[in-house]
Amino acid sequence: MCKLSIRVLLVDDEKLERVLIRNGFDWESNGFEIVGEAGTGEEALEYMMHKKPQLVLTDISMPHMDGLELSEQILKISPDCHIIIVTGYREFDYARRALKIGVEDFLLKPVNINEISELANKIKVKIKQEEKQVQAVEELKASVLADQDIVMESFFQRLVENRIPKDEARRKLMLYNCENLMVECICLNIQLREDVDEQKLSKEHKEIINLIRQQDYQNFVCFTHYMQNIILYFTNHKYESVIELAAVLHDKLTNTAKILATIGISECNQGFQGISKAFEESKKALSASIFLGRNRSVTYKEYEEVMNQNQNKEEIDWENFLFALQNSLTDKVNEYIQEYVELIQCSRVTDIEYYRLMIMNILTRAGTTLNKYGMSLAQLVGEERLYKEVRLINTLNEMAEYLSQTLRIIMNYHESKKLKQKNKVVVEATAFIDKNLFDPELSLKLVASKIYSNESYLSRVFKKEKEISLIEYILKNRIEESIRLLNTTDLKVYEIAEKIGFRDSHYFSICFKKQTGVTVKEFKRSKN
Repeated sequence: MCKLSIRVLLVDDEKLERVLIRNGFDWESNGFEIVGEAGTGEEALEYMMHKKPQLVLTDISMPHMDGLELSEQILKISPDCHIIIVTGYREFDYARRALKIGVEDFLLKPVNINEISELANKIKVKIKQEEKQVQAVEELKASVLADQDIVMESFFQRLVENRIPKDEARRKLMLYNCENLMVECICLNIQLREDVDEQKLSKEHKEIINLIRQQDYQNFVCFTHYMQNIILYFTNHKYESVIELAAVLHDKLTNTAKILATIGISECNQGFQGISKAFEESKKALSASIFLGRNRSVTYKEYEEVMNQNQNKEEIDWENFLFALQNSLTDKVNEYIQEYVELIQCSRVTDIEYYRLMIMNILTRAGTTLNKYGMSLAQLVGEERLYKEVRLINTLNEMAEYLSQTLRIIMNYHESKKLKQKNKVVVEATAFIDKNLFDPELSLKLVASKIYSNESYLSRVFKKEKEISLIEYILKNRIEESIRLLNTTDLKVYEIAEKIGFRDSHYFSICFKKQTGVTVKEFKRSKN
């Protein structure tokens, strides 16, 4: 049968009616495939789960579940399914209810084969159009994913954070004609006011990038860093000329575009490691702007001049500090805060402005953990509030207390993101399992692949959320279905096992006994 055939299910409690509909119209030649015939609504729903028909022809008058009730259930399972009601009833109420449910059309008994042909082919055209629309959407998605600018931006975002191996970086930079970055580079980090609404911020970002591209720059790379700052790298430029370019750019932003911005400028750095080093230097330069003044250019040299007040060159373990922060290890973070404050105290610097700069130093580093969510500390806390609260700090005790409170906000944000991610994974996994519960291939590996998750991670979060393993969840629901079938049908054990996804009826019996405490035979005997 052609793979593109439209799958059809026939539902009628009278076998003769099904035979007439099946044989009266040449379904196969017209692009259809009869995937099953059902004599009851319950049987039809099983076909829906396994065969996923696109077109259902159902009688309206059937025992236990009539055609209208069945139609409601079908459209809950598969909203895109097309339904034709076959009925001898001509009452308006049935038609009104059917239209309300979403039934496609009616066929009145005795069925006219010409009417079936006309209606089936009309629906076939409709289904093909729907498939084309879905295909068009998928192609559009693929086009967006393949968009060169998006791919390049993602690459540079990871490159400046030193999250790409050197060999891969070299290949990509050659592909983008930016290999000079690995020779030497200077980084400009353009920061806008982040206390404005997201729409205005996005508009200003576009204006700045357009303004930069209009300049007669040579050998440069420009991109937005996770919807935060705009990063501009220059290669093959003397440091003094970049300082001049930054001054001219800032003037145009302020006076032409009417955009308030602060520009952090790195030193000139060499080699592959120099790319991420220049980025870090530009961020540190920005952190000094609270004391040296915002809405201006700040160089890394200016940042160092302030930092040189510190005679104690020791630092805390920044890598482990950031790890503890991202994983909400509160006690460990508090230990690092205490260690940081003690280092500052040992420096014997009495200038309160130095203390405030040290606060901004640790908060700037902490804020980098938010970048992967498209968030910054200024957005999370509020830029004006952040600077105002830092300016009010006058003692080391106040510093420690403020750092503890602010870093707790960051840890809470990480926790909320992880919780949402876990919940989303479990919800998607549960939905896939429920939809494919009777598929013999259903397994942890299959579920993980279908929801794009890691098997180990999925297994762990599923059990934590449901208090039962994923495999136990599948078996529990299958056994519950087998109990329903034992109570409502006369199917043999091997038939029930096959229906609920067991290839081996003996294994089904073992699982049944484990789940219920009795064998299948004992269960049947107690039922009788």
